[in-house]
Formats: sequence, C-alpha cells, structure tokens
Amino acid sequence: MKLLRGSVLFATLLSLACASAPPPAPKPVPVVASSTIKADFDSAKRDYEQVYAEILAHEQKPANLPVVDVEAVKSIPVPEHRSINSAVALFSNEMHGDIQTYLTRSSRYRALIEKTLADHDLPKGIAYLPVIESGYTPTMTSRSGAHGIWQFMPDTAREYGLRVDWWIDERADPERSTRAAVQFLRDLYRDFNDWPLALAAYNAGPRRIRNAMEETGAATFWELSDLTAIPKETRGYVPTFYAALIIASDPQSYGFRLGTSEEGETKRVEIEGPVSLRYVAEVAGLDAEELRDLNPSLQRGVVPPGRAAVRVPSKTADALAARASTMRREDADVQVCSFTLRDGDTIKRLARSLGTTVETLLAMNNLRSIKSVEEGDTIYLPVRARELGALLAHGSNIYYAVKKGDTLYSVARRHHLTVDELLDLNQLERVRKLKAGERLRIAAPRTLSAGGM
Repeated sequence: MKLLRGSVLFATLLSLACASAPPPAPKPVPVVASSTIKADFDSAKRDYEQVYAEILAHEQKPANLPVVDVEAVKSIPVPEHRSINSAVALFSNEMHGDIQTYLTRSSRYRALIEKTLADHDLPKGIAYLPVIESGYTPTMTSRSGAHGIWQFMPDTAREYGLRVDWWIDERADPERSTRAAVQFLRDLYRDFNDWPLALAAYNAGPRRIRNAMEETGAATFWELSDLTAIPKETRGYVPTFYAALIIASDPQSYGFRLGTSEEGETKRVEIEGPVSLRYVAEVAGLDAEELRDLNPSLQRGVVPPGRAAVRVPSKTADALAARASTMRREDADVQVCSFTLRDGDTIKRLARSLGTTVETLLAMNNLRSIKSVEEGDTIYLPVRARELGALLAHGSNIYYAVKKGDTLYSVARRHHLTVDELLDLNQLERVRKLKAGERLRIAAPRTLSAGGM
C-alpha cells in the first residue's frame, strides 16, 4: 500500500525524467524563455506531461552548476545526474518566483527542522525537502489527501504517532509532524542505506520501491528511473529535491535569497476544552488570526473536549495556564456542547434536528456507527448550548414536507432560496419531479469550520 503521495505543491514536477547518459562538461547556463505553461505550485494546474516535456527540453541544453560548499549540501552527497542540472535550470527560470516564495517561507521552520534532524543524526540538507513537498505550508492538502509541511497520508501519520481526527490534525503541526517525518526518513534510510532510494520510498512507499528493485535487479534509484520502473512522480521527486538543496545551499549564485525568521518565542499550554480559539485569544489579549496561525492543527478553531496543547507567545503562557481549566465554562459562544441521550434519542434524529449530518456527529465523537451510543450516553454536538433546546424542539424547520402541486421553484421561493440552492441542499437534478410527502432540506447542514466559532 502506498504510504505517501506527493503534495499538491510537488505535483507540478511529477513527470521529471532522469536521463541515463552521464552529463557533458559544464557550459554556461543559457537564459531560458518562459514556458507556455507557468509553474504554479499552489494551484497545481501544471499538466504532468507538459512538465515532463519541459524537463526533457532542459536536458538537451547545457547546464552549469557552480561549486557550492555549505553545510546543507555537504551533509548529503549530491549525485551527478543530468536531471538534477535540468531541474536547477527549471527552478531558476520558469519557476523562479515560486521557489523564491518557498525558500523565504522556509525560514520559519528551518531551525526547528535542522534541530530535529540533528537529534536523529540525519543530514541537515533534508531540511529543504518541504520545498518540493508543500512549500512549507502547514495547511497544504494534496488531491490524494496528503497534508501538512511533510505531506503525510493519514495512516502513515498515525503510524508515526500523529493524531488525525475530526478535531485535530497534527500533520499540520510543524513541530510534531517534523518529528514524525524525520523518524520516517530515518527508518527508510536504515532500510535502503541510500538517500536517493530512501527519498523515493518516502514519495512512493517503501514496498513499491523494493518491489521495483526485485523485479528489475536495479540497485540504485537512477537505474530504476532509467528503466521507468517507478512512477514519473517519483522519477521527478528525487532530482527536484537535489535541485532545491543546491539552490538553497548557494542561493545568490542562482538569483535567490533565504529569508530571516522574525517569529518570537512560543510555548505550549495545556487547555481543557471545548473552548474556541477566539475566546482563548480574547483572554490572552492576542489577535485571533495570529493564534489560529500558531495552531493550524486545531482544524475546527476549537480546543477539543479533554485537554489539548495550544501554542501561544511565551509572554502570555503563564496567564493562560492559570485559567486553563476554567475557560471552557466561560466561553458561552463556542459552538460545541455536551448532550446526554434520552429515551428515543438517536444519532439520526439528533442530526436531523440540528441540521447537521450523521457523519459529522460520528466523527466529532469518534464513533464507528450510529449503534455505538444508547440512552444515558453523553456526546458532543456542534451547536451552542443556549441554542440546543430550541433546535431540538423545532428540528422540523430544517425540512419541508412536499405537498401536491409543489414545484422546485415554489418550494425554493417559499423558503427564501434559489432553485440551485434547493437542488444543492438535497443533491437533486433540476429535471426531477417532486412527489407529495417527500422531505426536502431547506436549511444548510450545521457544522464547525476552522475559526468560525
């Protein structure tokens, strides 16, 4: 099973191929005209095959890589392969603006990553792997569901000790996800004893790389690439890492610069939830957006039930710690409350009354099925405590029972909706005829959104 997929950011380079011939003597790098397809990591709109063609075009042109001699590039040998030279040329020209953005953003996390790498005796240069994974964006999510700076898939993240559930996604926690990624990379290097193969396994999964080696008899990543025995995604992944490392190690030679971190010291404070980050920010005298940026793993904008760590500026930590257990009783606006099931209450009935989905209630309570709870059990609901009674009493306002003669237009108009909104709420086709007695949703499902407390 594939453990990791490349991120949305890295997806622009999935089709880089590796030439089998050794590189010729270095020649001056020509100025490369802009491609017809502008590289855009964040939107991932580049076509993989077009990128592949682009890198092949670069391979037909001379590339000159100045000698670099800095700690990062010294820490991990850079192979001599034409695809790496081609990726450097591509990064330095068509993708210059994007790479500059990611190198600047890297300054927020490099010290953290380098320390973690040092703690595990891994090369300092690995700190630049997120350049091609996520651009150092903690909230980046790929089409395949990989998330965070290190683009973990959920199962692999949990395997390496990260919490991934409805409330918290620690793949977005720079500190904890970095620790998990470094442990994963350490394990891969221990298995393959070769960094190009270990990096390929990080992208494609160790089993896939091992199987390809056994099937072809190849002993190196470059042989696997030349034999096209591994996906284009992975054939591009390894060369572009080395290209990012070379550029980051000697940025001025390629027209880049590295940013300087300006972030202040922070601490983690254990807070008892549920309590909204908005209220925590109010108590701490912080800007709510700043607090959310410090805590991207709290994806609902809420400290979940129980105790959870919240990262705050160090100067506010002591004051928050003193109120860590009381804020949940003071935050009247948090859109979460507890509810004890009474006779006749079911997850389905509660979801209908609250205008939410069964899936939401199951996920936020870590329940496997609607049969997991019974009378007397207490669960959490996505609603303010003061609104709960009215919603339970008037849950029928969420739905409308169709009467004879009703049309989509008449129902939509009666409930101040457009026909398109009514169709979307009920996942209906426009040509569908209504039947008397059927129930139509006339209010949007209720859920929690990040920061939307």
